[in-house]
Amino acid sequence: MVAADHLLPCSSNPAAVGRRRWSAVAPRRLAALVAVVVAALQLVGIGGAVAATPISDPTNVQVLVNKQRPLNPLRYVPPDLVWGPGGHQMRSVTSSALGRLYAGAAAAGSPLATVSAYRSYDQQAALFASYVNQYGLAYAETISAHPGHSEHQTGLAVDVGNADGSCFGNTPGGRWVAANAWRYGFIVRYPNGYTAITGYTWEPWHLRYVGPALAADMRNRGIATMEQYFSTPPRPAFATAADLGAIDPAGTLWSYPATGRGTLGARVAVGTGWGGVTSGAVVDWNGDGRLDVIGRHTDGTLWFYPGRSTPGLGAGVLLGTGWNGWAITPGPWVNGRATSIIARGPDGVLYQYPNVGNRLGARTVIGRGWGTMTTTMVDVDGDGRQDLIAKRTDGLLLLYRGNGAGGFVPEARAVLGRGWNGISSVSVVFGFAGAGSTGVLARTAVDGGLSYYPLIGGRFAPRILVGSGWSTYRILT
Repeated sequence: MVAADHLLPCSSNPAAVGRRRWSAVAPRRLAALVAVVVAALQLVGIGGAVAATPISDPTNVQVLVNKQRPLNPLRYVPPDLVWGPGGHQMRSVTSSALGRLYAGAAAAGSPLATVSAYRSYDQQAALFASYVNQYGLAYAETISAHPGHSEHQTGLAVDVGNADGSCFGNTPGGRWVAANAWRYGFIVRYPNGYTAITGYTWEPWHLRYVGPALAADMRNRGIATMEQYFSTPPRPAFATAADLGAIDPAGTLWSYPATGRGTLGARVAVGTGWGGVTSGAVVDWNGDGRLDVIGRHTDGTLWFYPGRSTPGLGAGVLLGTGWNGWAITPGPWVNGRATSIIARGPDGVLYQYPNVGNRLGARTVIGRGWGTMTTTMVDVDGDGRQDLIAKRTDGLLLLYRGNGAGGFVPEARAVLGRGWNGISSVSVVFGFAGAGSTGVLARTAVDGGLSYYPLIGGRFAPRILVGSGWSTYRILT
């Protein structure tokens, strides 16, 4: 195991961590993410709730430490460090709570182990510098903190893993932690789908001790991050990877913020004049940690609309022409690379178009014989590599597992579902049913019903009806 902010859930490549839509996947220039790191409580459906005052005292277990809020003093050392479970230093209050959490996990059949805990300012500086040297500054800032900005320096953060050393996020141990950490005063500090808020990729192993009161309050109120709990600034167009975008018949683009409890909140208008967009997707295209929109217009042009830290989207940037008749699926197809586009041409050939400087690079053929199948990109099996779910015209859903290097695992294709020929739209969402959850929102063509299909253990669980009346909307994937 490695003493790092960013552990490896199933792959030796840090970029293989379970990705969000798709703000957690590509390298990000998070230096520009100043105003986004905090987000509105409203985005999780809290309505008019009043935000708590951020805590700055480093000895307080509720201290808020992030990219914009360094420790004070910068070289703070906790006065009550002890050797906790697993032989790692941490604050005494963290150690006691962690011991109880480990006992609970073991009793549930999911024994856990400590991988990393307290790190000094100098240790964090060396670790961050090593990531910069290995991956470059932009990507390093999504997986590790600058010295003085790390939760590990507080002695309140612990990276945990399965006792057998296996991958974590989508294992029974990872799921137990996501569901039960709050009972012991911990939260999963960087949940899936909240990169635009926290500034970090999903870290299902990174537990932060905040005390039983705050952990329970966050859970009861459906608040996923400390940034949301303590702040209420203007909300971006798409603040989390659980939000849904849809264009109405009048050409207005709407954002439907997810509550984090399996429902959608009151919609917010993103902009008008979207009537000419025939299909689109919400994705972090330019790697700045904000969710953008890729849209194809009736004239076959493909455009990139950058997300902002404030409501609305930036001016469109032309990516290409001649895209009519193509099925487009943006996402982090190649581990460690920027978000790219998987596109199925009218001839059934499947291509990957890499993102080169926020433009489309030279395409590569990755498959043939795809006919008129439509695709959805998501890490189905939780191995840290993106997969494609292909829907055939007969309604059969097939799983094409990705190898993380731009191709597919050579194997017989597993069947994920049947009877999906009546589904007219599929959108991948992260955190829709709570921190750490993954699934899809699917619309039924015949009645416009919108349902949530949780993805659990590499399979779809029974659907949950979210709403109706979506027939006339063009839903972004």
